[in-house]
Amino acid sequence: MQPELKEIRGMVEEKILIVDDNAEVLEKTTELLTQVGYKVICKASGEEALDYLNENAVDLVLLDINMPDMNGYEVCLRIRQRYALDDLPVVFLTSREDSDSVTKGFQSGASDFVSKSAVPEILLARVNVHIRLARSLRNLRDISLTDDMTGCFNRRHGVFSLREWFSRSKRYGTQFAVIYFDLNSLKATNDKYGHQAGDLLLRSVSSTVKNMLRETDLLFRMGGDEFMVICPETDKKGAIVCAERMQKAVSEITIVDKQASFAYGIAHSSEDYKEMDDMLHSADVSMYKMKQEMRKK
Repeated sequence: MQPELKEIRGMVEEKILIVDDNAEVLEKTTELLTQVGYKVICKASGEEALDYLNENAVDLVLLDINMPDMNGYEVCLRIRQRYALDDLPVVFLTSREDSDSVTKGFQSGASDFVSKSAVPEILLARVNVHIRLARSLRNLRDISLTDDMTGCFNRRHGVFSLREWFSRSKRYGTQFAVIYFDLNSLKATNDKYGHQAGDLLLRSVSSTVKNMLRETDLLFRMGGDEFMVICPETDKKGAIVCAERMQKAVSEITIVDKQASFAYGIAHSSEDYKEMDDMLHSADVSMYKMKQEMRKK
């Protein structure tokens, strides 16, 4: 079996978060998963797991039900406030196999159940199936929802994602921020140096901004020279800090003799917009005001 495990180790890159207050279970499961090449992160409580997910992306969560302070059902519900069922598989790894527990688990947003008494091959098989399925769905979404020029998500996905986050915020009180920004002088660059230079500007800016963002943040090209960033679990002050860092990083880009820059506007879920379009319009208006001020300088 060992040669097969070595072959798999070279292929697997996914990251799995295990949440269990039992140190023996964490050690045993970690050993099993790392043996076939998965990267494993262990957390002993629901709070620790949620804090980790606020700043880091994973490909699958293995979650115990019986934990102090916050049980697995509550943790799963909190995860589903941020991640759709297709985006992040959550598999309960538990000793509770009665019908009520299983039903409650699926109602809380679980993708599957695996018994702690199951043989290792069953756990590996379930994990592999859910990770492959999630990977396939991501690939399909990337093809249909990605901007060819920049590699960012496109406007279609931007509107869909904003609507989803807006709905979550209204339902669960989840906070998030929108940063809407518009590049300066793209048309002038195209007119003076040709579209090849303008395309290079778009790709350079989008790549720089992506590198500045957290793994959980989302970057969209909304059309032409306009972009949008959705920042989950972010207050307005944090969004301003993020936008200013983006501006500083982009200012270091020079295409021919043009220094890159952009104007931005911010809208936050705490501002109690009635409709998603109101939130997007607010960010757009703020961005336009900044652009006017920049033109005066």
